[in-house]
Amino acid sequence: MKWLGRKIRLHNADDQTADWMAKARTPESRTRIRRWSRMETIGVVAALCGVSLLLLAPIATLAFAVWSGVAGTDRTDVYWWLWGIAAGVPLVGAVLMAVSGRERLTACFADGYVSTGRVDRVSECAGDDDPVSYELRVSAELPDGLVLRRKVYLGGGNPRRRIGTPIRFRHNSPHPDDVHDVLFDRFPGADAKAARHARKPAA
Repeated sequence: MKWLGRKIRLHNADDQTADWMAKARTPESRTRIRRWSRMETIGVVAALCGVSLLLLAPIATLAFAVWSGVAGTDRTDVYWWLWGIAAGVPLVGAVLMAVSGRERLTACFADGYVSTGRVDRVSECAGDDDPVSYELRVSAELPDGLVLRRKVYLGGGNPRRRIGTPIRFRHNSPHPDDVHDVLFDRFPGADAKAARHARKPAA
């Protein structure tokens, strides 16, 4: 399995994984990060192979139809198998990518900090083909007076109503302006205190 991490660099997960594995404080976390990173790479490979199968499926269907006509056979089940595999492989790859990517991120921040801050600003990030997502500028004041600033990206409904409300997030570094070192956790209840900071104890 190690050749996947060395030779196949189809996304930036390898670079992120190497960085976060260096920051992980427990062997268990490093093992989880490595495992889910490999699964994510397998998902990428499966998705790409599935796209190739979908492109080849019409040609294979036409070729089999011609052969069936010449041979005088009636094997409609072959079409079901052919298109089932062509559609199933990319679907499995996409699901594996989504699940393993989420689990990898969770593992990468498992040994980090948990902070509760405030949503300061919300900006819309519209892509050409992607659904609308939002960039949340958040800040959290630590007990020593240091203010963390992070960028959290969320999809779904418009979160502008969250401006000024608490937000809980995870991060590996206490650096105040490492804006991309963040993993969204949740929006706490109305009674949560903003700018509360706690370090997760090591296992």
